[in-house]
Amino acid sequence: MRWLLTIACVLASLTPARAEDRLPVRVIDVPFATVPDHGPWSFDLIDYRAEERLAAAPRHVDADPHTFFNVKHHLGAAAGYDNGILHGSIGYYLTVAEWGRWNFGVPSLEIGVGRYPTIDRLSQRPVKKDSVTLLVSLASAHYRVGYLRAWGLHGYLNVEQVFDLHENRAGSQFGFSLSTK
Repeated sequence: MRWLLTIACVLASLTPARAEDRLPVRVIDVPFATVPDHGPWSFDLIDYRAEERLAAAPRHVDADPHTFFNVKHHLGAAAGYDNGILHGSIGYYLTVAEWGRWNFGVPSLEIGVGRYPTIDRLSQRPVKKDSVTLLVSLASAHYRVGYLRAWGLHGYLNVEQVFDLHENRAGSQFGFSLSTK
C-alpha cells in the first residue's frame, strides 16, 4: 500500500505544466508617494510633552485601599521577667500589618541572655546562672513613637510573646525597635 501511494505522488509531481497558461495582466495604479518635510524632530521633546500630559491628567482612584498590609523590618532589643527567669534579647522583627500607629509582627528569632536557676554541683544548692539562649518571638506588636531625625529612623515600643528555647517556656518581653519606614 505504501508503494502505491508513493508512486501516485511521484507521478502526480511529474505532470508537465503547460507554457501557454498565463495569468491575466492587470494594471495597478499606484499614486506617487511624497514625504512631507517637517524639518528635524526632537524625540526628547516629544517624550517630555507626553510625560507632561500624563502628569497633568487627573488620577482616578475608584476606592480607598481596604488593605492594611505593609512589610517593615525592625531591629530592636527587649527584656522580660517570667517564672523567676530574667531574660533579654536582641532581635530582627518583621511586621506585615499596620493599623494606625500599630505594627503587627510575624514569628522571628532573637538571640538573648537569660538568668536561669541551676543546681551547683559542689554545694548541691540552687543558684542562678547566666546563659545564652535563643528566643522565638511568636507574636509582636510595635507602637510607633516617633521619628528620630538624627538617625533617620522611626522608633517603636514593642510588646511581644516569646518562647524560650533554653527552658522550653513561654514568656513576654517589652522593648524598643528601630525601622527605616
